[in-house]
Amino acid sequence: MTRSHSHLNLGSNLKPLSELPDYKVEPGDPDPRGWTVISTDGQTIGRVEDLVIDTSAMKVRQLIVSPSRDASSDSSAGSFLLNANEVDIRNDARQIVARSLPSGYAAASRGTVDRSASARTTERDRETLTRSEEELNISKREVSRGEARVSKHVETEHVSEPVTRRREEVVIERRPVEAGARADASISDRGEIRVPLTEEEVVVDKRAVVKEELVVGKRVVEERDVVEADVRREKFDIDENVTPGSSNRGRQGR
Repeated sequence: MTRSHSHLNLGSNLKPLSELPDYKVEPGDPDPRGWTVISTDGQTIGRVEDLVIDTSAMKVRQLIVSPSRDASSDSSAGSFLLNANEVDIRNDARQIVARSLPSGYAAASRGTVDRSASARTTERDRETLTRSEEELNISKREVSRGEARVSKHVETEHVSEPVTRRREEVVIERRPVEAGARADASISDRGEIRVPLTEEEVVVDKRAVVKEELVVGKRVVEERDVVEADVRREKFDIDENVTPGSSNRGRQGR
């Protein structure tokens, strides 16, 4: 049976996920329901009972937490809310770390906090100083370097090609006749001979002939570049045996 959360006084756009049958946690995102909720000092304070969804933004805004018995002297205490942006998620341990707690919960969990007070007092005697340094994070991305355009155009060239052609010519041969050859009965000026003559005429024809083809492609060429940048790093400066008020300080970098 789904537990009622009417005592939490949620806004009009805020609904528990258990009351929204059409809503599901996005695949790949952690579903912390049933996970243990702890404080920043490692104390168990409860278990995630449900998620509060902002239906207008489709986001998880709050976590509904049911308190653990060890964290509250009143076992009938109702569930309380934690803002989603004030918790850290530990996927491997299936834990939710609450960076801050509701004001009403602080009084209920006072007994648990007091039991760990001595341990926190010991921790106050120790201070830590972290050291950081910058590292280059080199990545690559593809950018356009232009394009290669291949086209063709027509050029006109005047060519000269020798050719041999034949033609007929009239050949006239004069030769004497033998004595006593018979002549025509009468002499006339109308006698003629017609000899047809022919010659070869050059006919020029042009046709397109494929002479060559151009295959266009591309290949990947690797080039080695050197990336140069200035990175900063922190070093520890340890001062030992410093006399108060003295400007001479022995510094040792580590």
